[in-house]
Amino acid sequence: LLVGGWAMQFLLFALTASATALFREKEHGIFQRVLSAPVTRGDILWSKFLYGICLGLLQLVILFFAGHVLFGIEIGGHLGLLLIVCVFAAAACTSFGMLIAAVSPTPESARGLSTFVILLMCAVGGAWFPVSFMPEFIQRFSKLTLVYWSMEGFSQVLWSHDTFVELLPTLAYLALITAIVMGISVWRFAKGRIFD
Repeated sequence: LLVGGWAMQFLLFALTASATALFREKEHGIFQRVLSAPVTRGDILWSKFLYGICLGLLQLVILFFAGHVLFGIEIGGHLGLLLIVCVFAAAACTSFGMLIAAVSPTPESARGLSTFVILLMCAVGGAWFPVSFMPEFIQRFSKLTLVYWSMEGFSQVLWSHDTFVELLPTLAYLALITAIVMGISVWRFAKGRIFD
């Protein structure tokens, strides 16, 4: 549980920083050069999204491998399902980073907002300690966070040894969170000035 929690926290910070790099790319005129080619704003955003998933998957695999070496977490027999959960968790975290970049007017505000929201989600989502330790109303709130469902997926694979079918509801929640958050992000980018 501890390894999965720290993995999620590190992943959220890394992928949010990657998404907010959009501000630096705008300052250096990269968007103008890229948009002079036959690509759209949507192409740029979705390429960032796919890059974030790949980066997140790599980071989670490395952290779980370190957990295997240092703490004896058994991942060999569950590697396939663990990779599936990692992909869905990375997608949800990437969409969160894109949302932070979409709603923030400056890189400084993006860093401040992301730090606050990430620490809040990790605290109530079970990344630092089990959700069952918290009051019931917080437990209900925690189910709205991507951290909760990612931790639930890791727990199902590594400790409960659930099958793929048993894992499907958790993956569905992560996919729903990703779709909603990414949809809002794309809409905000279309309305914003980051590409101007």
